[in-house]
Amino acid sequence: MMFPLYPMGHWDPFDALERLFSSMWDPRFFGSPWPVFPSLPRMNVEQRADEMVIRVEVPGISPEDLSVTVNDHVLTVRAIRRSVSPMGRDDPSASGVVSFERAFTLPSNIDPDRIKARYHQGVLEIRIPRSKGPSGRQIPIDLA
Repeated sequence: MMFPLYPMGHWDPFDALERLFSSMWDPRFFGSPWPVFPSLPRMNVEQRADEMVIRVEVPGISPEDLSVTVNDHVLTVRAIRRSVSPMGRDDPSASGVVSFERAFTLPSNIDPDRIKARYHQGVLEIRIPRSKGPSGRQIPIDLA
């Protein structure tokens, strides 16, 4: 019995591994039409002497779908993006909801009652003023 000969190249296990990892980024890898890792909004946190400024890029999200809350020195930003079916059809399977939530632990020297949030042209800007009082004190060490 004769076996047909097929031209074979050099097998490189690292090349096979690289192809496997690169195929994981394909949205169809896990059998779903949704992206494997949905993109998150870009954020920027800026520390200033008198305040912190957090900017979140949320284009296409209406201000009604944004929420900023503060509780026990934890600032939480939530956003919901609702998509409608293409061509205006009333097809619930083509619509979707994507939500985003990010929580920040705030330092103790902030004034939570003076936090302001502003939405302008797809950017949510949160200004967190620092309190004017001293943020700490030196503890004397007693010698025994």
